[in-house]
Amino acid sequence: METTISTNQKTIVNDLANAIASFNPVKVAELLSDKGEFNITNEKGERIGTGKTNFIEWLTSRFEEFIADNPDREELKFDFDQCLYCKIGNPVIIFENGKFPTATKEIYEKEKCGLMLEFDDNLISGITFCYLFLKTDNPFRFERKCARHPE
Repeated sequence: METTISTNQKTIVNDLANAIASFNPVKVAELLSDKGEFNITNEKGERIGTGKTNFIEWLTSRFEEFIADNPDREELKFDFDQCLYCKIGNPVIIFENGKFPTATKEIYEKEKCGLMLEFDDNLISGITFCYLFLKTDNPFRFERKCARHPE
């Protein structure tokens, strides 16, 4: 079953990508539903669902961390893809080649993380971390880091 994305939702996806890329939490908040559920990572690095306010606070802290580590950068780079697992076909935004806003910590985790979006009317009602993409290759970290032994 393929997810159909309306023209207006495509505009919202693009607006969200540009708002995040330009470090604009106010614009991000305008695009999110007050009743939505959004993934963040807590202080232990665990992925949890939260409301809009906590998501914006978390995202703002990710902005500050990125800017502190990259003072010469004025915006994030991003690509669009689609989810290939939990919500097949839903739009996914991949920032900084999957390293923003969260990075993998364990070797068994997928190397790239994207933000998969869900909609309720003309607002984003859910953002979930996504690791399996339609067009973007995403090997596990151990596949890239571990030496391969010839058979």
